Amino acid sequence: MSVEIEARIARLEERQGALERDVKEIKIQLNDTAKKSDFERLERTITEWQSGQTNRMWKLIFILIAVFTAITLAAVGLSVTDVSLPNVLGGH
Repeated sequence: MSVEIEARIARLEERQGALERDVKEIKIQLNDTAKKSDFERLERTITEWQSGQTNRMWKLIFILIAVFTAITLAAVGLSVTDVSLPNVLGGH
């Protein structure tokens, strides 16, 4: 009878070891999943930030073009009234 009890104890110890290994594997997988979701959230945040930066960059480019044009017109000695449509087309 003691051999039967020892066999049962051995099987229970095997099952306990298998359960501990399964728990460790589940913890590792949960840790990896959390890392993936964190990475996806970070990627989404960076993409949104870059989109905003692109819009601001275009605004800055148009402002710089307008300023450069104004400085060029001032340097040449033209005013906005001198560049009216009839003058450009040759009318009086």
